[in-house]
Amino acid sequence: MRKYLICHSPLHSAEKFFRPPSEEKSTDDFIEEQKAKATEEGVESVTDGMTPEEQRDAASQAKWLQPSNDDPRLKAGLTLAVFFCIWVFLLTLSIMGTGFKLLGGKSSAKMFDVADNPISALLIGVLATVLVQSSSTSTSIIISMVGADELSANIAIFMIMGANIGTSVTNTIVAMGHFNNPDDLRRGFAAATVHDCFNMLNVAVFLPLNWIYPFLEKMTYEMAKDQEPCDGDKCEKTEFLKPYISPYSKGVANYNKDVAKAITQNYCAGKCDTSISSSGMKLVSKEVCVEDADGNFDCSGVHANYESNWMSKGYLYKKRAPGYIVGTASGSLAEFHYDKPATGCSDAVDFFADDEYTSTVAGSLTTGTCYKVCAKVKKDCEKRLLKGGLTLDKWDMTDDGAGTFLTIISLISLCSCLFCIVYMLQIILKGTAARVLQKVVGLNGYLNIAIGTFITIMVQSSSITTSTLTPLAAVGIITLKDMFPLTLGANIGTTLTGIMGATVVTSNPVQAWQVALSHLFFNIFGTLLWYPIPKMREVPLKCARFLGKCTAHPEYGRLFPLVYISMAFFIIPGIAYGIASA
Repeated sequence: MRKYLICHSPLHSAEKFFRPPSEEKSTDDFIEEQKAKATEEGVESVTDGMTPEEQRDAASQAKWLQPSNDDPRLKAGLTLAVFFCIWVFLLTLSIMGTGFKLLGGKSSAKMFDVADNPISALLIGVLATVLVQSSSTSTSIIISMVGADELSANIAIFMIMGANIGTSVTNTIVAMGHFNNPDDLRRGFAAATVHDCFNMLNVAVFLPLNWIYPFLEKMTYEMAKDQEPCDGDKCEKTEFLKPYISPYSKGVANYNKDVAKAITQNYCAGKCDTSISSSGMKLVSKEVCVEDADGNFDCSGVHANYESNWMSKGYLYKKRAPGYIVGTASGSLAEFHYDKPATGCSDAVDFFADDEYTSTVAGSLTTGTCYKVCAKVKKDCEKRLLKGGLTLDKWDMTDDGAGTFLTIISLISLCSCLFCIVYMLQIILKGTAARVLQKVVGLNGYLNIAIGTFITIMVQSSSITTSTLTPLAAVGIITLKDMFPLTLGANIGTTLTGIMGATVVTSNPVQAWQVALSHLFFNIFGTLLWYPIPKMREVPLKCARFLGKCTAHPEYGRLFPLVYISMAFFIIPGIAYGIASA
């Protein structure tokens, strides 16, 4: 009895089908054999009316549906090997992010400071996400900066839009691993760039709307206005996957986040690492700040690095407390110092008398006398970005050297993992497994959105979700139409990381929640705009197909992916950052 393998196509009915080939053949030979058999049996060929590209895609998909005679034990072993390769893939992404951050140097931590309009904020969001290889990480940094009052919610929302675009660079790089097969490259690049197309179209619509009228900011303010700052031991963000990746990544290269945080939050002059009470900070403010008749303090003259966020509740924030103050003539403000003054401070007097931060000298400082205010002042900006791991402890590399080494090694490892995963999946996902997978992802687009959301919530990275699915689309198991809703779900799922980051903000929680919720609704509104209506859905799909076809161009096809990635994710955002910081 002859077995027929049905190849479902969005353009053709199930009556048109591929028969099993007599032996393993190339795609073109496979198509010719199907035409010949269909003619012989008097049945309409599945390839009738198809373009050559559609014929090859259908043939590639049909090959996966052929019955497999491989030993189940082999498949079980390869399945475990695939999971191991995925873990190595995730570890490689983490190391690549560290490499990019080290290459960027300390100046890359200042990039958020130069954003002063929506366009520069958008492109800096793209560049920052490319550097850390994760929108979850970049959005968490942005939200923490908003929580520390280092960044306004309005500018941060546009940065979040840029982060959405930047996160798609990883799976676009993954698609380049299929250079050896033009059809796989075309399918893979289209599946990867449907993420880019959706995000760019989304930004093209919502950036100008939110620029004209900040509806995201206003809507989320009403939702978040009653949020209270996190306090106590509960202020730790939940991590699902990071505990299984981070220790090994840090074993290779441990990036000093304290340095980057100190730079972004303007603590390079000094940061008081002693928790001085509010009443104690009022006493300090009275000595170094100008107080008006209503009891309000103007501390703008305390230090050259002073910014408005140095204030909290009307007086100096406790982390901005000076290391030392020096008494001056009556009626003048005390001198403000983070470092111990070189002269006249050999025997400093304690400004505070006890652990309750009361003072017996406040209001009556002796001229020329040095008073110790903060017991411990940190200067993290002076430290190296690389603080541990093999690259420092064993190989004693410089920051730039380690960054270059890690970037090259991680790219090689990324391609190697991709090759191994694709090779093993070709054995595992043949026959029944391929049919089940195709039925699940082809059942309903909205179910795919839910699947993509769930997977991304579990791994806390849309890059991981889309980068794992891209090879499956490249070899023909998942179609572009099925890949699109999975990508939409990944975009929604990645917003959970930002929301969890907002829950642990210890100050300015309302604006932090505004940014996190804006990220969520930006993706939800985009999904509602570009997916439910078929004609709207075709716009990002046609964009992705066009980009995929560009890789098949006989002259510049092989160069196109590299040029596209360089221009979209590095050169244009980099030029914008250079102009903004000039």
